[in-house]
Amino acid sequence: MPYKVDVDEADIAVLNQNLIKSKELFSTIGKSLTKIADKSMRASSTIKPVLADVNKLTKNKAEVEKGLSLLQEVSETAATINEYENILNNPVDVVGIAKYVNTLAQSKVLYKEIKSKFKRFKGILINFETLIDKSDLKAQGYFQKLISLDSNVLLQNKANQITELKFIFKHFQETGTDGDDYINKLYIKARGNLLLQTMKSLEPDVQPKNRNQNIPYEKGSNGIIKFNHVLMAKIDDEIKILNQTQLPLSMIEPIVYETLVDLYCGKIIGGISRYFDSPQAMIDNIILLLEIVDNLLKFQSYIETIELESKEYNASVRNFITKSSAIFREFIRFIENKFQSFEKYTDIGVPEIIVDLMSKVRKISEFQSCLSILISSYNLGDWLIISPPAKFINVYTSVIPNSGNPADQKNPEFLLSSFYSDVIDSIMINIEIGLKTYPDPPLKKSTQGFILIKNITMVESIVTRSKELFSSMGHLGVERLNKLKNRFLKHFLEDWNHASFIIISDMTTIATQNAASHHHSQGGGGSSVGTGGTVGNLSSKEREQVKELFKRFNESFEEALRNYENYSISDQNLRNYLSNEIKKLIINAYYKLYDKYANSDFTKNKSKYVKYDKNQFEKLLNEKL
Repeated sequence: MPYKVDVDEADIAVLNQNLIKSKELFSTIGKSLTKIADKSMRASSTIKPVLADVNKLTKNKAEVEKGLSLLQEVSETAATINEYENILNNPVDVVGIAKYVNTLAQSKVLYKEIKSKFKRFKGILINFETLIDKSDLKAQGYFQKLISLDSNVLLQNKANQITELKFIFKHFQETGTDGDDYINKLYIKARGNLLLQTMKSLEPDVQPKNRNQNIPYEKGSNGIIKFNHVLMAKIDDEIKILNQTQLPLSMIEPIVYETLVDLYCGKIIGGISRYFDSPQAMIDNIILLLEIVDNLLKFQSYIETIELESKEYNASVRNFITKSSAIFREFIRFIENKFQSFEKYTDIGVPEIIVDLMSKVRKISEFQSCLSILISSYNLGDWLIISPPAKFINVYTSVIPNSGNPADQKNPEFLLSSFYSDVIDSIMINIEIGLKTYPDPPLKKSTQGFILIKNITMVESIVTRSKELFSSMGHLGVERLNKLKNRFLKHFLEDWNHASFIIISDMTTIATQNAASHHHSQGGGGSSVGTGGTVGNLSSKEREQVKELFKRFNESFEEALRNYENYSISDQNLRNYLSNEIKKLIINAYYKLYDKYANSDFTKNKSKYVKYDKNQFEKLLNEKL
């Protein structure tokens, strides 16, 4: 019978076979795993050192890569430095200040960036730092050269120096570094030194020199005028430069400080002050002194105008003015002393001393504004307080009582006018005193008067021709001059006054003494004596009195005429003046005498007494005077 297979057995058989195969397989796998485990153990002991090396190599690789990156950066930086070096090694004016300064600034920024990073590349850092330092010095040198140029050159700006300066300052202002203050100080020092050196070269010409006192000082010959002119022009230039470079104007004060304080105040004003260390030196050099004071005041006014404060300069000027204000007393003393030893009271000597003194007065008056400042510390008449006292004051003064408002008596213009009038009084009254004292034989009063009126007229002419002196004396001064002139005119007219007085006095006496005897009634007739018109019949006494009157008048008149003809009068204006004054005094008096008695019956020999009719009398005066 056929063999029947059991399904379950078959499955088990198959399963067994599969299990056997699986077992064999697992056994094989187990062996393989054992081999693998063995190999893994052997590999582990071999790989550990290799991994350490790999890790080390990996780390080294990172460092190499980092180093390569740094080298790359160094290489690139070196190329940039090289570019900067190619620019900075050239002259500034070739590169141009803008490019040069910008490159220098970029170099400094770069140096700060690489200084800590490139520590191992000392050569690069040292060379780069050296380049920057040299370039800094070169830039400073160029800047120093710019700021040491003369102001005229800078302001002409032909090479764009102002533009370059403006750029440099703007650059430092924008960077906001400490260099901003440093560069300002450099500028101030350079401009100040340049100004100081320029003015130092002019300083010797300002110092007064010992000179021959017989040779008058020539106004304008001292160097202070040029010194002031140059200094003001240079300061103006410095202000223009500050404006154009847009720098603060406050920098002008430190720029001019040393010039004003050390040079102007110290050497110049100090040296000048020592030169005028005595009253005599002041008077001997009074025009020079006033010229210096005038220029000091002008410069003081200038620095006030530009709002430049200089306490040192103001103090120096104030001290010098205080010292110099003594000239008013010293000038009065000088005049008084001059006449102490003067004895040449002649037609030549008197005009000489007047011209000498009035020439000084005229020259002094040219410094009107300066004198107004100097005299402002005085009270009216203080300049006359000298020792010994001024001689003229006890003889005569032309002061007009109660003239001017009391409030005006501290006004410098009023004081100056009064001073000039006192000077003229001192001169002329001292001459009057001398004319009474020195001439031998003594001069007649009318002759003294002629000399005085002749010379006061010359004084008047000097005053009138001098615009400054005439202006300073003003209305009051002219009035005082006329008062003095009238005093001398009276002296001169003494002879003519005597002749005129004879007429007036004797006619009055005749009329008074004989009025009673001639005053009687004539029965409808007129009076024989009248006070206004021609007299009628005269008594014998009256006839004798009239004869004596004509005789005395003729003698006095002719003597006055002879004296007048002895005077030397070359000035036609003076001649006309004196002639008119004489005529005003004598003609009317003679006409009264002539009209009263010339046609009366006082004598049969009328021509002996009445020598001139009215026409003849006036004609004679016109011819002789």
